Amino acid sequence: MATRRAQRRAKPHALPRGPSSTSARTSAPATSLGWWCAGFLLIAGAAIYSNSLSGPFIFDDSVSVVTNPSIRQWSTGVLFAGRETPTAGRPLVNVSMALNYAVGGLDVGGYHLWNLALHVLCALLLFACAQLTLRWPRVPAWLRDQATPVAFAIALVWMVHPLNSEVVDYITQRSESMMALAFLITIYASARALGSAHRGAWQGLAVAACAAGMACKESMVTAPVAVVLYDATMVFESTGEALRGRWRFYCTLAATWVILAGLLQAGARIHSAGFSAGVSPWTYLLNQTIMLVRYLRLAVWPSGLVVNYGWPQPLVLVDVLPAALLIVALLALTGVGLWRRPMLGFLGAWFFLTLAPTSSILPIATEVGAERRMYLPLIALVALGLVGLAGLGRRIARGRTVTMALVAILATILGAATVARNREYASGLGLAETVLARWPTPSAESAVGQELALAGRHDEAIARLRQAGPSFPRAYYHLGGELFNQGRVDEALPALDQFVRLEPMLAEVVPARTMMGRVFMLQKQWSNAEEQLQLVLSMSPAASSEHTTALGFLADTLFEQQKFAAAQTAYARYLQERPDDVGAVTNQAVSLSALGKLGEAVSAFRRAVEMNPRDPQLRRNLDIALEEQAHAAKR
Repeated sequence: MATRRAQRRAKPHALPRGPSSTSARTSAPATSLGWWCAGFLLIAGAAIYSNSLSGPFIFDDSVSVVTNPSIRQWSTGVLFAGRETPTAGRPLVNVSMALNYAVGGLDVGGYHLWNLALHVLCALLLFACAQLTLRWPRVPAWLRDQATPVAFAIALVWMVHPLNSEVVDYITQRSESMMALAFLITIYASARALGSAHRGAWQGLAVAACAAGMACKESMVTAPVAVVLYDATMVFESTGEALRGRWRFYCTLAATWVILAGLLQAGARIHSAGFSAGVSPWTYLLNQTIMLVRYLRLAVWPSGLVVNYGWPQPLVLVDVLPAALLIVALLALTGVGLWRRPMLGFLGAWFFLTLAPTSSILPIATEVGAERRMYLPLIALVALGLVGLAGLGRRIARGRTVTMALVAILATILGAATVARNREYASGLGLAETVLARWPTPSAESAVGQELALAGRHDEAIARLRQAGPSFPRAYYHLGGELFNQGRVDEALPALDQFVRLEPMLAEVVPARTMMGRVFMLQKQWSNAEEQLQLVLSMSPAASSEHTTALGFLADTLFEQQKFAAAQTAYARYLQERPDDVGAVTNQAVSLSALGKLGEAVSAFRRAVEMNPRDPQLRRNLDIALEEQAHAAKR
């Protein structure tokens, strides 16, 4: 015993060979079967989601795509989406939207094809990861012999599971699948590096994928930990042995956290997520116990899917005690599994680890739960179930045939459910109504109101938004906007004022105050309008469209108050961003004339005429300015 320990210490950096010892005898048949399985996954994925390609832009897609200015031109700006938007702090996701826009503009089909391709790629990579993992020597021999069919079953069931449909059908949520693809590449490449003659290349790929994932979604933070966990449970004999053998590689993976830290430091969504989001970590954790139990139920019985679970609720421990006890028990079982049955423990740890960034103590104020968060954790549950099914199959006659038949039936049922779920994304209003029916919350009521407004059913929309407002203050913003658009400005103002008082830190406060400024302008309350628009300028980045829009309205407000010096300055700044606004050019010229700057005024009037030569009033303005300039010259 002492001799063996000494030998182990003598070679602390020795890496295990790749999982080839078991598969060498059947490498050709296994490879051939693997290609057939990969082809089937590709076809099945395309078939299951073929009815999703014409679905419209919904909900956050409006901000991520339709009105996202950063995807419309290729510059450094494409890496910096607007703060508090779904792609903020996720530059590679925003770049993917820009690529879609460059190829097809707002043709929704191209965006859906991208999402579907990502999902199928994730399934193929999962198949490769599972196949590789199930051939490690620490895996039971009977399971190593079935590595390819079991890996295929895991990838197939995961791919067609309706719990993943949100990531495919909802364009904005590609952030989840892009992060997952990078996560799985990191795991696969790090495993392939073990015992490989091209170890450096595989490790380089793992680090590059890990870095890319950090630029896709914050949940990637657990990837370096997952690699260590994988090695410690599936490859090496212990965590200590894994650390001694690959500590340099682990440190390099961990260095990619610097990328994530930099993106978070920019404060892309500090008002909607994080410890400054207005929800206590304890309250959020209590809410998560309920959500985790629901996720587990949906993994087994995926009916009643919901695309928006609303905001965290004010709960106390007694409200969630049964759910909390279940989660604690599952955590304990995971700990025991890591000690006694490392492979099973790894699956439990994978579930909790990949859920931890979004479903523990770090509050996400605007969304207490989201089914897309199960995209990676679902892998563990599917793998656990199918490995268990394969284990039962070997105990009965013709077990493999029975197991394959059960997998085929399960995949067919799940695939049919996914096809049905895809149809629910056919309209934003229909989808919002399913949320309200299945998980009624004030935010769901507000979402229905917003979709009714988009459908032109304005009176119904206003009624819904009024009903949601007292419990969901953000509804007042949408109510104010709807009333404003309908010309009911006197009613819009109190709703907008209520919103900015109750939710002063939300990003929507900026456009809300802009609308308030416009209402005051329509009411000719110029000083109140000026106050609101000055607030907008102080709250929005100078390069943002909100800032420029407010600057234009402020210039008009100053002009109406005959504050010509301030108005001229505001117009000059505004026209730097929007030089084709002929009205602003004209008012700037009038301001310059009133200030006695006749030469500059004439130049501005000439520019206005050049912009709109058919407007006779602009020509008269220029003639008057030229006469005044001539008279001034004579004096």
